[in-house]
Amino acid sequence: MREVQRNIRSYPRLPVLGWSAFSGERAAPSPGVLNARHRCYTTSGRAAIALALHALEIKPNDKVLVPTYHCPTMIAPVVQSGAQPMFYPITASGGADPVWLQRAALAGVRAMLAAHYFGISQPMSGVRAFCDSHRIALIEDCAHAYFGISEGVAVGSWGDFAIASLTKFFPVSEGGLVVSATRPLKGLDLAPRRWRDEIKAAADTIELGVVHGRFPGLNSILGGVFGVKNWWRNRDVSTDAAADGGSELDGPVVDSQRALIRPAAAACWIASSVRQSRIVEHRRRNYAALASRLSRMDGAHALIPELPGDATPYVFPLYVNNPGESYQRLRSTGIPLFRWDEVWPGTPVLDGDHGLDWAQRVFQLGCHQDLSLSDIEAMATTVRTIIRP
Repeated sequence: MREVQRNIRSYPRLPVLGWSAFSGERAAPSPGVLNARHRCYTTSGRAAIALALHALEIKPNDKVLVPTYHCPTMIAPVVQSGAQPMFYPITASGGADPVWLQRAALAGVRAMLAAHYFGISQPMSGVRAFCDSHRIALIEDCAHAYFGISEGVAVGSWGDFAIASLTKFFPVSEGGLVVSATRPLKGLDLAPRRWRDEIKAAADTIELGVVHGRFPGLNSILGGVFGVKNWWRNRDVSTDAAADGGSELDGPVVDSQRALIRPAAAACWIASSVRQSRIVEHRRRNYAALASRLSRMDGAHALIPELPGDATPYVFPLYVNNPGESYQRLRSTGIPLFRWDEVWPGTPVLDGDHGLDWAQRVFQLGCHQDLSLSDIEAMATTVRTIIRP
């Protein structure tokens, strides 16, 4: 057990850049958000939500429907726009509860945020019809589902706007995407970045790949270069900050300001250049391996044991009966593991809702393309050892 834990600590939590990222077929075997006609790269998925709200001209005191199962970064752009989040319950399959929606008082509701969780696409025709009938704009949250099909239509094409996150699927240090199948993205004039921030974003991405040994033949050389760079930066950090004022993206930047900054050119280039077939195939392989090891264990079960044929997973969702201390114990081993237990203040308890239960009990296990099958085996062994009935 001690050996497994020591090895897992070095595993990347998200995709990392390396030579292997450019192997395989360039195109993905599945459509996705890039099938939408109008696109705009952003600094993050959070910034993409902010820009979608801006494009919809959401104003203070407007209401936006949001799910009870959420990451705080889904809700923050709504609040910072001045709008009021109106929480709706989710069903056992992760979709918006249609009965609740039909009974809800919708005065002042201008938009709805609907998510495809874990990379598993949700049926969207009912949500689309609901929004159309009430003149509510639909923002399709594809942060977990860059690739996939929902009821015969590519994810990202159901919403008036859709958003995606590059960092969850590509080996980049930042990046998001706002798209629309029907609406031109006008008025999104993003400010250029300083050359220094462009260089830093590219260097950070390469350095992470070097840390994980993903550039055979150059790891030692690049490791030495980055070692000198880090020594020099730490040596002069106080002087540099005083002279320059820091990076435009460092520190507590207001979201509305960050949303209006162009993403790093390196992130956009990498996302458009790496082989997407490898991303899809390796994620599906890793998900299947985790399902095989963890679907029948005491104390937990796979939330979605069978991966749909058109899905490219973001994570493997594991429902843990008694999460207790197991979450922090698993995190301490270095396993790429997430949980959305920090819910937005004021999120209500609603009848029949699964959102708040999932926030505590659903562990999101990484299954990205830069985890090998031996990595997945070690992760599964650790999970089975720590989680008890």
